[in-house]
Amino acid sequence: MYYTNDYDYNECSGRGMCSIAPNISSYQEILLVLLRSIAFYIINSEKNGLKFDELKKDIINKIANLISTNEYTDVQLLNIITKYYNDYIFVKREYNKAFKVKKDLPQILKLTPDMVLSDVLAIGHRILAKKQLNPIQKCYYELLYVMLKSVSLSYVKLNDYGIDDIEAQNQVINCLNIYNYKNFSVKKFKNAIAELALIDKKLWQQRQKAQQEAFGKSTKTSVSLSTNPGKAILVSGSNLTDLYNLLKTNSEISVYSHGELLIAHSFEKFKEFKNFKGHFATYDENYVLDYATFPGAVLITKHSTQNTEFLIRGRLFTTEDIPPKGVIKIHDNNFKPVIEAAEQAKGFTKGRKKENITISYNLSELVEIVDNINLDTEPFIFIIGMAEYSHRQAEYFDTLIKNVPKNSHIISFSYPCKNNINIAKNFPLLLNALDIIFEKIPISYKNLVFFITKCDANSISGMINLKLSGAKNIYLSDCKPNIINPTVINTFTEQYGINKITTPKKDLQKIEPA
Repeated sequence: MYYTNDYDYNECSGRGMCSIAPNISSYQEILLVLLRSIAFYIINSEKNGLKFDELKKDIINKIANLISTNEYTDVQLLNIITKYYNDYIFVKREYNKAFKVKKDLPQILKLTPDMVLSDVLAIGHRILAKKQLNPIQKCYYELLYVMLKSVSLSYVKLNDYGIDDIEAQNQVINCLNIYNYKNFSVKKFKNAIAELALIDKKLWQQRQKAQQEAFGKSTKTSVSLSTNPGKAILVSGSNLTDLYNLLKTNSEISVYSHGELLIAHSFEKFKEFKNFKGHFATYDENYVLDYATFPGAVLITKHSTQNTEFLIRGRLFTTEDIPPKGVIKIHDNNFKPVIEAAEQAKGFTKGRKKENITISYNLSELVEIVDNINLDTEPFIFIIGMAEYSHRQAEYFDTLIKNVPKNSHIISFSYPCKNNINIAKNFPLLLNALDIIFEKIPISYKNLVFFITKCDANSISGMINLKLSGAKNIYLSDCKPNIINPTVINTFTEQYGINKITTPKKDLQKIEPA
């Protein structure tokens, strides 16, 4: 497998930083203040008969965008903050007009029409500076925010299939309201995090079913990593629906997947398109390099996590609600501008031959792998995943696998080994595969060991779900600072009994069977 998430090669290090910019941190804090205030009035309004269904959906979309959009122009930032400040004023006014009993939050944030972005972000800086939380409180404060992002992203991805989930919608609003409580309760935050994790799992299960209904079954498939001479379009991100809608235009231009869309090649309906040629990538998540070297148009699908700063403009397009600076917004599935840009671009002159890659799995083969596991004779069962690994992790697993006790069994969704299943970071497919494994091997089995090779909001949610189900041994690789604060991740692993990957020798000693 070609994937790498090593800091020497991924796109955030290519830009010279892997942390959240100070203005984005301030923006996120202001947005949280506004959203939690709106949630307060929505909850109290709905108790008394008022409804704000569309506003609730809009809030969830906005939280999901905090993952998928890492760069904003000053105008975009100010417009977003102004919009939600106006929503806050509106919902507060509607509540106070309708009901005699007034419920008011302390005025944390007050904006005026003459404010510029620097004035607004300065308020965010002051809010951040006033936080007085101990390390454990800070962990749960930020972890709840991460879980809100994960559930919101899962919600909007499910929504792309026309499916709504009212329980998830209401739980997000209820959890936002927890930030309004005067007295910080670790127990309340921890319970809310657990509830969100279970809802997240349910949303993944629903999306797995929706994926299959929309695109047919996913089966083991060999995918070309080669390129062919001619005009080309690169479709990046994770949104299968956007890719499918582009392919349905019946353009003869070659289309290549990128990032998490590798998994599209495994679904029955995507195999019907002759111009869907293969997958284009150098190093996973190195969008700067891949976009810059691709000689055609690039479509960035919804809910993706790419930075496009410093890239050549004019042939970058997106279906995202808030397009990054210089990226052209596609409306109502009108992909004509993308096709025209591809026709005007250079295209591949000669193409390049590479070995194919195998993705997904056949149900019968996975069942056979699981049936061959004997819990009485195999001291360890290792599960490695998601579907990426760094050069440093490759060295780690090379050594680990050579030194595992005799008769140990390894199933990998990441590092290539005998029982390797590449699901290209598709959480619904991963969940389906794990369900099959857990039918024979209980999650709580003392010698079942999980190695998490990717750290993002969904992975953190997944680890919490594993812990809630009784998992004993979880090992986590490094987390990028732009995903979660390093201090917070240290407290998180301590609070939830999760181990950080160290060296193969030390980790094997720690998990030796009792």
